[in-house]
Amino acid sequence: MRPINSACPRSTCFAFVAYLMMVFPNVSANAATPAELLEKGIYTEETVGDLSAAIAVYEKVVSESKAAANPAAEAQFRIGVCYEKQGKKDLAMQAFKAVIADYPTAETLVRQAKSRINTDPELIAAPWGDGDEMQMELKLPTGMSVGVQVWRVAKSQLDNQSAWECNSWQIVTVNGQKSKSQVFADLETFSPIRSTWRHTLLGEAEASYVPDQVEIKAASKPDATKLKLEGKIFDNEQAAEVFRRLPLKVGYKSSLNVVSALGGALVPLELEVKTTESIEVPAGKFDCFRLDLNIGQTFWISNDENRYIVKFDAGGVSASLLSVKKLPGEERTSLETAGFTTELPGDWITYSPTTPESDNAHVTLLIDPLSELTSDIQVATLASIKASHDSPVAWLQSHLESVQKQTAGSKTITGTVRAIQVDGHDAAELQIEFKEGTETIKGRRIAAFGDSSAVTIRYQAQQDAFERWTPAINDIVKQLKLK
Repeated sequence: MRPINSACPRSTCFAFVAYLMMVFPNVSANAATPAELLEKGIYTEETVGDLSAAIAVYEKVVSESKAAANPAAEAQFRIGVCYEKQGKKDLAMQAFKAVIADYPTAETLVRQAKSRINTDPELIAAPWGDGDEMQMELKLPTGMSVGVQVWRVAKSQLDNQSAWECNSWQIVTVNGQKSKSQVFADLETFSPIRSTWRHTLLGEAEASYVPDQVEIKAASKPDATKLKLEGKIFDNEQAAEVFRRLPLKVGYKSSLNVVSALGGALVPLELEVKTTESIEVPAGKFDCFRLDLNIGQTFWISNDENRYIVKFDAGGVSASLLSVKKLPGEERTSLETAGFTTELPGDWITYSPTTPESDNAHVTLLIDPLSELTSDIQVATLASIKASHDSPVAWLQSHLESVQKQTAGSKTITGTVRAIQVDGHDAAELQIEFKEGTETIKGRRIAAFGDSSAVTIRYQAQQDAFERWTPAINDIVKQLKLK
């Protein structure tokens, strides 16, 4: 392309205009073939440099060249290129998408249009520093608490290389469903390298990424699924972190392709920010970008240097930000209620519903790093428990008998209760075991009477996980101080 010297002598400029008139005489659009019009548009774009005029010519080719697919496809593609040069990204994306939708047989141009659409989305610097953890509470439209969503991202290592490690936990308390995912992403590009995703209902899957391809191994399928990839791709389980790194502003639009390992499919996302809103949640009040997705989900992301996910709506459930903490955190995490204090390993998570099911008992979920346990710690007033049970042993014996009665005919639960001491107070321990299919499930419950409170710690899992996490639970019990 040769630039035109705007400082040329007047005589030279007039000569150039005359030359244009000779090359493109003033003929009607009907007299020019689509190929001739396309050539005129290319000349106007690349030699003259008049992008607006070139777009007008290309649009004429598209509108008047129904029978000439190749010129029309190229004209449509070049409309997108011109808009790119003008800095009109939204219009450029629309033009490239029209190439893909309207001219599927123009394979080369379709491929080029896809590459333009799938160019790496611009990402801002990681707003979480070395790492952070966001805890969200899930609620129904009625305001009832139904679970917790936790996102944690931090610098890590994968195969001796630095990487971002994105972890996600979700627990739905009303039905006991749990999911746990992990994605390792390149420290510089944030491209996924490997991901795992486990869901109690949907199963398990692992995805391994190489250039232009992802291989997905699902526990429910004998063979791996291989997907060809074009352009920049992210894993579905790092989407929350990707949203936080987008250069959001009012009017922002973008497209993302994410791989769903459990679904074994590529999911295209269309994103748009139409407005900002002020949102108040338990973690505070934030001015937020409202990010709408084409799959019926909305995320509110704080308009500050942290880019926290303050709220999201998805599938009839909303989530609000409860708390944020910076990572790496302390080696231990303190947990204190009106009835006890204790400490947990720093990589464990605790969650207490803001709308408790009972006024008489306070429940805190204990979430291990792999989300393998079903576990919690409960506290009630000593008087409320002693009204029915005069000792921790009697309390747990009654519980065992109740569970065995409820499950009679469906499963055989065996268990034993013994007296122990916790923090110098009377306590008891119940251990149970039963079968679910071919799996052995083990559970344990510890009950203790304090001076004014009664506390129980319980956990349950498949045998291997139960034994893996029992030392950590023992340490939590050891740190327990009753009130």
